[in-house]
Amino acid sequence: MLLAIEFPPASAEWTFFVSFAVILLGPLLVERFGLPGIVGVIIGGLLVGPFVLGWVERQGVVESLGDLGILVLMFLAGLELDLDEFQANRRAALTFGAFTFTLPFVLGIALVLPFGYGAATAMLFGSLWASHTLVAYPIVQERGLLRDRAVGIAGGGTVMTDTLALSVLAIVAGSVASDSRPSVLLLEVVMGLVVLAAFCAFVLPRATRWVFAGVGQHRGARFLFILVALTAAALVADRAGIEGIVGAFFAGLALNRLVPHGSKLMGQVEFVGGVLLIPFFLLSTGMLIDPEAFTQTRVLAIAALSLAVVFVGKAAAAYVSGRLLGLSRPQVRLLFGLSLAQAAATLAAVTIGVEIGLFDTDLLNATLVVVLITVLVSSIVTRSAARGIDPPPVQGERLAETIFVPSDVVDDPAVIRLAARLAMAKGGNVLVGAVAATRGPELAAARLRAQRAEGAAVAVGAETHVAVRLDSSTADGLAAIVAEHEASLVVIGWRRAALAADIVLGGQNADLMALADAPVLAVAAGANDFRRVVLALDRDDLGQRRAVERNIATAVAAIAAGAVRGRLLVLAPEPAAGQELARLVDDDAEVVIDERSRPDAVAAIVTADDFVLMPARGGASPFHRDAAAVASLPVGCSVGVPVRPRSTAGFVHATATMVAGRAG
Repeated sequence: MLLAIEFPPASAEWTFFVSFAVILLGPLLVERFGLPGIVGVIIGGLLVGPFVLGWVERQGVVESLGDLGILVLMFLAGLELDLDEFQANRRAALTFGAFTFTLPFVLGIALVLPFGYGAATAMLFGSLWASHTLVAYPIVQERGLLRDRAVGIAGGGTVMTDTLALSVLAIVAGSVASDSRPSVLLLEVVMGLVVLAAFCAFVLPRATRWVFAGVGQHRGARFLFILVALTAAALVADRAGIEGIVGAFFAGLALNRLVPHGSKLMGQVEFVGGVLLIPFFLLSTGMLIDPEAFTQTRVLAIAALSLAVVFVGKAAAAYVSGRLLGLSRPQVRLLFGLSLAQAAATLAAVTIGVEIGLFDTDLLNATLVVVLITVLVSSIVTRSAARGIDPPPVQGERLAETIFVPSDVVDDPAVIRLAARLAMAKGGNVLVGAVAATRGPELAAARLRAQRAEGAAVAVGAETHVAVRLDSSTADGLAAIVAEHEASLVVIGWRRAALAADIVLGGQNADLMALADAPVLAVAAGANDFRRVVLALDRDDLGQRRAVERNIATAVAAIAAGAVRGRLLVLAPEPAAGQELARLVDDDAEVVIDERSRPDAVAAIVTADDFVLMPARGGASPFHRDAAAVASLPVGCSVGVPVRPRSTAGFVHATATMVAGRAG
């Protein structure tokens, strides 16, 4: 007897089968025509949704996973923003952000009002074009332009525009859900944002550090905690009368430095979000589209006018900002190209607009047309502008991006903790390395050394991974790990009990410094974790011959200051030099002028909780008597001497670059 076959089947298996097939095949098909992959998923959702084939219902599984996907999308938007670029270029970024938000926002409001929509709809529609998504970022990455000033301004402007656009969403959505007077409503939204900001700024980071340093040392537990954190922030936002996606975005900003870019944890979040959850959001968005609306004159008119708003608003903002900030013409075009694309925040806001009843299918369809065209044009303009810009002189990772700790020459847990704190200060990773000459017991011992060092770094809460290598030479093997994993800084230890030998850099430390293609920070760690950074300079350090060594030390001081919330003191023999270096590192840095010898000047101010950094000496023996004298002080502070890389002195070309362009 043949079983009756129902089509389409009303089962979860069928829903998942069709959904996964669309998520897999949609991007593969549209990318053959030069279209972004997200378009394929949206079109696939349209085809299998209720308005065309009717194979899958949006209500239920697709809608629920789509709701989680939109939270992950906004969480990743906050997580992937470069806060260092925003901090380094904050004045320029605020200037550009103000123009690139305000102009499209005002033009968008003026556009939609004549079509008969209300003020709330007009404000939300204007906010769609006020934000932007850096979809063309990989293009500038390929061209080696990540350190270009225009790229930094565009990245910093994204922080501002996304935050403002989501704040508009919070206010507009709150006005729809509340019958309160405008003044009362505004107060409620502001109070809700304050509660959300306090939760994300104080509760989430502390809870994350506690979990990562304790029960979250297992990678699976860390990933699950990330999901708990982002949904908790969304829940707090919802209870405070704000849309959950605002909370998810703020959670991403709060955990930005605790989930390092390029780390395994970040890879897990991006994989699950990019492969599964965000595509379900795009799929559910496609199911909202009625294809008949695309042929309507009203939709085409709104889409055409919206494109004009985006192009005119973003171009004018880039031009005016470029003139005010002294950017070249190619940099202005690059700024325009990077800020043109409408994707993440726009798709999230338009979906919320449909769900709360402010947007109809006409506005939804017009928005999707704009998303498609701006993503394509953004890539074309960015690629064209990038060809006219020479890469900046400094290439490579920032110093804190991947900090390498060679467990073969570092057996002091205090040094490992210090390295982990430096990495966490700027959202970096700790790479622990070990080398064995032969397999068997030597290899097992090397793995054990690496695991112990890894445990010390993980206990601080740092994202850590291990590399163990077979090599007949320990120094050669460690240098190879530095090169293969593109380590940006090597941290080694030197003992107070053997200062005479360490100062002349004998043994494995000397060999590693001679071979490593990255700066090396030699540390004599104190008993206490440092709570203040002291950059100690003498007159010789201020000369041009010591510029590279001085700049490396200044860059490391900037990173270390981030670990202690900017508590930094610059000790110098001349007022002008001290003020200039303090300005490059941190606007709030304290300056102390002391013309005595450096050991005497340091001894007068140092405490056990200080981390004293001083530039290396040029030549074959970078250490000097001052480092030994400070390390031998009874107070027992930590002392660090950064040394230039073996063959890549150009890695640190200027202090302004290594501290993310503060002098710009």
